[in-house]
Amino acid sequence: MSRETLPTEVDIESRLKRGEVEFPPLKLTWEKARSKETSTEIDGAVRVTWQKKTFRFAVECKRLSNPKTLREAFAQARRNIGKENLLPLVVVPYLSERSIDELESERVSGIDLCGNGIVTVPGELFVRRTGAINRFQTEGVIKNVYRNSSSVVARLFLAQPEFDSVQDALSELVRRGGRVTLPTVSKVCKGMENDLILERKRGGKTEQDRGTKLRLIQPEKLLERLAENYTLPNVATRLTGKLIGIESAQTRELLRGWADKTKNQIAITGTSSVGAYAVMAREGVQEFYCTDVAAAVRLLGDRFQPTDRFATIRLLETRDEEVYFDRRDDLIASPVQTFLELSTGDKRDKETADQVKAVIMNGISGAKAKTKPRR
Repeated sequence: MSRETLPTEVDIESRLKRGEVEFPPLKLTWEKARSKETSTEIDGAVRVTWQKKTFRFAVECKRLSNPKTLREAFAQARRNIGKENLLPLVVVPYLSERSIDELESERVSGIDLCGNGIVTVPGELFVRRTGAINRFQTEGVIKNVYRNSSSVVARLFLAQPEFDSVQDALSELVRRGGRVTLPTVSKVCKGMENDLILERKRGGKTEQDRGTKLRLIQPEKLLERLAENYTLPNVATRLTGKLIGIESAQTRELLRGWADKTKNQIAITGTSSVGAYAVMAREGVQEFYCTDVAAAVRLLGDRFQPTDRFATIRLLETRDEEVYFDRRDDLIASPVQTFLELSTGDKRDKETADQVKAVIMNGISGAKAKTKPRR
């Protein structure tokens, strides 16, 4: 399906004036705001008719519909409703179901140009419609900053919640094994800011204070978004076997040295790393992600015997960058990767994920405490 260019706020207002915005069973009619009842900042007024009842709304048109923009629109619409009992209405190109939930919780009406929305008049009217697809293309943004390779930027803030600049964030990300560019870091941070998860503030006037300071403000919401969007890695090859004449710690050291020399990547899976963060009995087979199973097997040589019987090791070949991000020196997966993998499992896995979540949150609290200025 080809998508339309994202309309400007003037375009949205023009569509309203021409009667092109529909929200059945309600009828919407544009009318010029009366100067005596409202400030000139208001975009205009819409008369909403249902059966024999009519309600008047102060309209606030916005080109974007992320949480930050919607919050600003809520506040602006409420400020501009005037003295004649106008109700607040936000009109945007597209509203997701999550955005409509936010509108409902704020008791603000909102509709989009695709047919979704919610119109509410306390004690009089309540109409909610969802499910219409987004007809508009977004330019210059990452479609989902919480999924796939760009998610490593979001994960970074669960390991270190504050940075003095985007460049500092990139440097730390690379140190932890991330392989993204500065523009990607900037776009992901902007996306998290729009979702009210990250705060971005311009620095001071001195050279030392310049830059955009970044601070995680909703860690639980960030972890929730990552879990909602997490998908298991794409595994091209699986090889199960047992190790002979070599201990687990020696195996990890051997594989880590191989990865460092060859620029391959390797990490223990999150589910096999759970013992580092929570109490949970796991099967005896230790699983590893790696970028080249055949090369890893050649390294292990005769110490590796392919078999499903009494297996002790399983190699999973994947090039999905995020599974390797922030792994520990002993190849243990990061607590975030461990949490996300457990979150996709059964009831027992999900309960264990809560233990790992506590580790992540305690780490964030500790990191924030270290950055507080001394009095």
